[in-house]
Amino acid sequence: MSARAIHTVEYAVIAAALAGLAWLRGGELGAAFWILLVAPDIGLVVAPLLGRMPGRGAIPARAVPIYNVAHTYTVPLLIWMALLFTDITPWPLLGWLIHITADRALGFGLRGPDGGQALI
Repeated sequence: MSARAIHTVEYAVIAAALAGLAWLRGGELGAAFWILLVAPDIGLVVAPLLGRMPGRGAIPARAVPIYNVAHTYTVPLLIWMALLFTDITPWPLLGWLIHITADRALGFGLRGPDGGQALI
């Protein structure tokens, strides 16, 4: 099995596990879960405002930092950890984590400086 296939299967399993956890926590998710599930791709709607779309699935170079911040695990996990010290439930952040993981399972990762898929 190729490394790419292994990564795809791993991310699909993690996405399914996170979705199962979200289902179990259903009453604690609220509208924020659904908003965070789609919000990372709002940047793709805004991207054309930041420059000409280069085509071939790439985004303008000026949009790359916004896209990458919205599609890295670091931000939602840091917010999750901060929420542990408050009375605010962190469970809606599962939507964001599911989005990132599903993107990875579908082959979409972070963007490189040119706006295309970054190869790691």
